[in-house]
Amino acid sequence: MKHSIVQTEEDRCYLTGSTINLDKHHIFNGSCRKHAEEDGLFVYLNHNIHMYLHQTGEGRQKMNELKAIGQRAYEKNHSHEEFLRRYHKNYV
Repeated sequence: MKHSIVQTEEDRCYLTGSTINLDKHHIFNGSCRKHAEEDGLFVYLNHNIHMYLHQTGEGRQKMNELKAIGQRAYEKNHSHEEFLRRYHKNYV
């Protein structure tokens, strides 16, 4: 099983520290979800927080922050150009 390159403690919510009702949140979704899984670009979130991210404007703002964090994590071991080829957009 692939581990997150963003989150070291995969048994708690990345944003709140909660240990209950966790969902895996792929930082890059849609057509990039498969790449995100392969590259470890995911975090674990409490289910309510996860739904909040997907269903509210404030949540989408937080998702963009997570995308910037994910990009920085990816670019620690890959070039910026590789990131753009794989994820198509600069988030930093």
